[in-house]
Order: sequence, then structure tokens, then C-alpha cells
Amino acid sequence: MVATTPTYQRAFHTQVNSATSNGRFNFGIYNQPLKEVNLLDAKAPLGFSLPRPLQYMRLKEWQAFQLGNEDYFLMVAIYNAKTMALAQFIIHDIKRGKKIKYEQKVPFTKIKVAQSLYGTFSEFRSKAFYLRANNKLEEGKIEIEVETKRFQGMPDIRGRFTGYHTQAAVQPQVVVMPFAENRGMYSHKCLMHMEGNLHIDRQSISFERDESHMLMDDHKGYYPYVMQYDWVTGAGFDTIHRLIGFNLTDNQVTNQEVYNENCLWVDDKISLLPPVKVTRPQGVEKDWFIKDQYGRVDLVFSPVINTRVDVNLLVIKSDYHGPYGFFKGYIINDSDSKINVDGIFGMGEQFYLRA
Repeated sequence: MVATTPTYQRAFHTQVNSATSNGRFNFGIYNQPLKEVNLLDAKAPLGFSLPRPLQYMRLKEWQAFQLGNEDYFLMVAIYNAKTMALAQFIIHDIKRGKKIKYEQKVPFTKIKVAQSLYGTFSEFRSKAFYLRANNKLEEGKIEIEVETKRFQGMPDIRGRFTGYHTQAAVQPQVVVMPFAENRGMYSHKCLMHMEGNLHIDRQSISFERDESHMLMDDHKGYYPYVMQYDWVTGAGFDTIHRLIGFNLTDNQVTNQEVYNENCLWVDDKISLLPPVKVTRPQGVEKDWFIKDQYGRVDLVFSPVINTRVDVNLLVIKSDYHGPYGFFKGYIINDSDSKINVDGIFGMGEQFYLRA
């Protein structure tokens, strides 16, 4: 008897307008933005609503972006877990293997995270470090601004970037997924073309629209007290200049055969993917192997540089590794075509937070 590979198929759910309705999560996988990201309106599992300030303190939320071209990879994060918060802008020179990291950990009251993607912004502002994401889906774009002045003895930078999130050009993956009874998470992820400029002291770097990309993650969740996940993402242009990108996560969501955020973009087409597992037989700084059980995802991620956040304050503990590196292997899309990702640059995360 010849063994056969199991098949996998997953479709988008019927579109909704909001993350919750009548106190209940609208669990599903969608391919259009939500007008309302109203997780605070969800009732607690026992059927009553906790005071809104208490719900807010349990809600972890962030906006994160990966921007790049063939020469540079930029990481942007405006992150608020309430027990800890940070603003981060990282510049990685791919060809020279050099990284500049601007990061500031602050009280949660100093970080603003937007509550939708229409006419809103996320922001951190201090005398030395300014970081802002302007969400303008009503205009079909996302704008990022960054500026530092005499920040911890590092080079001054100034940058402006625009990602083009138009209905005709992109297809997002928007998920509302369960952790437990009426408790879950929301994420809006999208790959798009980007343009902008970055000034590092006297150096000026241009990101041309036809050669540059932006991956975004607008994210909120009532994560468990111990939060952990594995994640990899990458984007770039293939040999025939298609924009290729992917998002692969193994997290604490229940029923991952139905609810996961794994997907592949090829230009403006998105394919939903099966659950994956990440293994690191030689540790975080050596090769990562990302595979599914259906033969549709087979990747190796080879880190070249690591970013770590390590916090241990008894009741609060964070152990985060976020290396950057190159991918090789393939992903099979919805048309059963094997998409080669050899040489695509991206990042991974091994994340643990007890808070």
C-alpha cells in the first residue's frame, strides 16, 4: 500500500465588522480589515463584564512592522503589555551584518496603541526618541515616523515611511482566535509595497516603492498569564520580481487546524497554511526548522544576529529572542505551486512572558 500525504484546506470566514459583538468574540479568519477592534467590550467567560480598567490591564497590545529592501531590514515596535512596555526601532545592514538598536522600556502609561486602523495612531514620545505609526486605511496607507536626538550616545536618525494598504493591491489576514471560552486575540497582518527615507547622521537611505516592502502586525490579546509562542516571518522579491512574504506562528490558540495565523503572500494573493512546529536542535542562534504535517511548509531559518530582551522581576519574567537571518526552503500555495523562498531575509521570535 502506498502512503499518501494528508490534504489540508482552510477558507476565510464570512466577513464581520468588529472583533466582538454583544459581548462575544467573533472568532474567525478574515481577509478584510475590521472597522472596530473592540476587545474591551467582550464579557468575561463567567458571563459578566469586569470593570473596564481591569480588562484594559490584562490586554496585551502592540503595533509592529518589518520594513526592508535588499540592503536594509528595519524592525519597528510600539508594544504595551501593561506590566511592561517598550518602543523599538532597529536598523540592520544586511550586507555588512551590522545592527543599530534604539529601544526604550517605559511605564505602560507612556505608550499609546491605536484601537483601530482608521484615522488613528500609535505613539511613543520622549525628548530623545519619537516613534509613531499613523493608521490611515481610509486613505489606503500606513505611515511610520521616527526621530532620535542624542539618544544614549547613538547616531541621530530621522525616518518617514509609507506602506500602501489599498484594497486593490493587498489582501490582509485578519484573525480573531480563541484561547479559552470567550477569551482570545486579534491580529491584522498584511504585506505591502513601501517607500520612504531614513537619515542616519549625514547618511541618507532611500527605499523605493518598487523595491521595498512593509509587513505589519496590529495586535491585541487576552493572553494567558504565561504567554509564549514561536514565530517567523520574512519578505522580499523573487527572481521574477514577485513580492513574496509569509507569517508562521505556533502559539497558545486552541484548535489550530481551524484557527491559526499562518499564511503566504505572493504579490496581492494570499494562501492560508496549516499549523506549524518550530524546532531548534542546536539552540536559538543556530538553524530553526519550520514544518507542518501536510508537506506544505518546509523552511530553514539561519540566524545571523540576535536581539534579546531578558527581564526577571519575580512576578514578571520575560525571555525574548528575536534573531534576524535568511530563509531557505519552500511553501506550497493554494494553487499547489511550490514557492521558493531561498535567500529571503526576515526574523524569528522565541517568546516567553510571565506577567
